Parts: sequence; C-alpha cells; structure tokens
Amino acid sequence: MPKLTQEELDAILSKLPRRPLNSTLFNIANAYAQTGELAMASIGTSGNADFAAPAIMCKSFCVELLLKFFVAVAHPAANTKKELDARGADLYGHRYSDLFDRISEATRSDIAASFSTVSGHQVDDREFRRILKEDLGDDAFVSWRYVYESDSTRHLDPVLWDQIVLALGKAAERERKRVTVSPG
Repeated sequence: MPKLTQEELDAILSKLPRRPLNSTLFNIANAYAQTGELAMASIGTSGNADFAAPAIMCKSFCVELLLKFFVAVAHPAANTKKELDARGADLYGHRYSDLFDRISEATRSDIAASFSTVSGHQVDDREFRRILKEDLGDDAFVSWRYVYESDSTRHLDPVLWDQIVLALGKAAERERKRVTVSPG
C-alpha cells in the first residue's frame, strides 16, 4: 500500500470543506467503525486473534464518538469544540452512560427505537442505557485500549457491538437529515 508524504497529506487535508463539529464526529465515527470491521475480518483471514482488541477498541471509540455526535448535533452551528463549549455542551469523558444522559430525551428514545429495530428486541431508552453500561462496559474504549493490562481474558459479544454501532449510526443519519432540513 503506497504511503503518503506529509506534503501529499497536507494537500488533501487543505481541500476539506469547513463543516460543523457534529459532521466531523459522525464521519470519524464511521471511519472507526470501518476500521473495526477490517480488523475483525483480519482475524478470519489471518487466523490472528490479536486483531480482536484493536477491532473492539475501534468499535468502542465509534460508539463514544456517535454518542458525542448526538450531544453536538443539538448545536448544529458549532464548527469547533470551543464553539460547542461556549454553548454549554459537554463532550468530555468516555463513559457511555454519562454521554447518553447528555442527549435529549426524544433522541434517546429514537436511539432505543433504532436498536429495537436492528436487534429485534424491544427496548426503551433506560434499557438501552443499561446495555451500554453493563453489557458493553461503561468505559469500553479505555478498557479495550489498555486490554494488555488486564489480568484476565476479556470477552465480548461481536453481534451486540455490531447492533449498537448500526443502531447508533442509523439514528445519527436520521438526525443529520433532520438538522440539514431544519431552518436556521
């Protein structure tokens, strides 16, 4: 795979249009989701189970970024974190439950409905929050980023992770369309 020089990378990055912070969060979350999928696929093609930790770390960061997207999208004119901070929105932290609690009630319900559709199991926003906190692990990005420090084998449910990522992604796509269509 050809490598980019610093000049080539700078040229590509300089052509990117300015976009709201929520759009940046959504796009980066999507890139982490795709990277997680590539790492998971590498387990099958290479037989190397060491790809599991990077795969789930990427998916866990994707979930975190999508939750932060929902916080940021409530302020669609904010193009930077500084602008978002000035509006009183808080993106700080890695805990899924804390981030989920910062999302509007209507959006939390939409996320839960999205998960219900994807998983085939009816849940409300309280149950979805419980799944994030207890089934995925409230601080999954941190724990999977430092999985080598664990004294025991870590287990995960790849189907649940895929369902969570897909449900959040679908709810985020709907929210992006809503914000794009809304006046002002």
